[in-house]
Amino acid sequence: MKELHTSLVSLIATLRSNLLAFDVYTVVLMAVYSILALAFYPYVSNAAAIILQNVLIATTIAALVLLTTLTNAPLFVLLRMFYIIPVIYIMYGQVHALVPAVHPRDYDDVLIAADRALTGGVDPTVWMGQLAMPALTEYLQICYFLFYVLPIMQAVELYRRNDMEELTAFARAMSFCYFVSYVAYFAMPAIGPRFTLHDFHRTDHELPGVLFTVWLRDIVNAGGGIAIGTANPEQIVNRDCMPSGHTMLTLVNIIMGFRNRSRLRWMFVLIGGSLIIATVYLRYHYVVDLIVGAVFAIVFLALEPACNRFLIKKLQKVSPRM
Repeated sequence: MKELHTSLVSLIATLRSNLLAFDVYTVVLMAVYSILALAFYPYVSNAAAIILQNVLIATTIAALVLLTTLTNAPLFVLLRMFYIIPVIYIMYGQVHALVPAVHPRDYDDVLIAADRALTGGVDPTVWMGQLAMPALTEYLQICYFLFYVLPIMQAVELYRRNDMEELTAFARAMSFCYFVSYVAYFAMPAIGPRFTLHDFHRTDHELPGVLFTVWLRDIVNAGGGIAIGTANPEQIVNRDCMPSGHTMLTLVNIIMGFRNRSRLRWMFVLIGGSLIIATVYLRYHYVVDLIVGAVFAIVFLALEPACNRFLIKKLQKVSPRM
């Protein structure tokens, strides 16, 4: 028994000493989600699935940390650095199962009033509708869709450069800011102007594209919980307008691209800037969502290194990888 206890203590010490900050950010968020799923169990239809999912992800993270530490095999290193990508999207799905149960009130009326106060009574999505043309809609819908791709492109570039320190810092920054935006959705749930100021079912007619717009729009809708042909999309769509995660994380990706001297940084600026405009033009967000998302990008990107240093101290580990 003594040998078993010693081995267990050694295993835990190894795991703890090799954790990276984004591992901790992920586990903390999963713990919060699991607690909420338990607390609101009768009101969250997939509460048990959320808890089981998080247990499995936490176990997988622990296994990857240990396997990478013990073997340093290229495959495990690759999985170790990139597991955060699917986990970010899994966490996105979980938050939208929890938000309606935890805070079942939409704040679109508040956001609309804030937009009108900023613009002198004008609804920005309605005003931008005057500028609509199929080619512009097509371009902006493509840019909006590339939100999911741009950070992966930067991560792959850093990995191919074998710059593990910068890749780790990038993973830390992106995961931290993603998770902050997810937590913020609980504060002011909202469905967005495509439902409140416009007729969602007329979007394809009012904002037609050229070739791929409808297909890409359907993919975005599916990611937000709306299947094709849904009769009551405003009731089931994700409450994820405030803050604009597209704005927040796009700016983080651009800033990190310049810090990392990415060869793609000017492409991030061009497509990312167009993407941010697209959030309003395509009726996904209010302008106030963008402003809050931009402020959050600056504040929490600056705050993350302090959180990282705090974790280094708590984990009693000094390593350039963190």
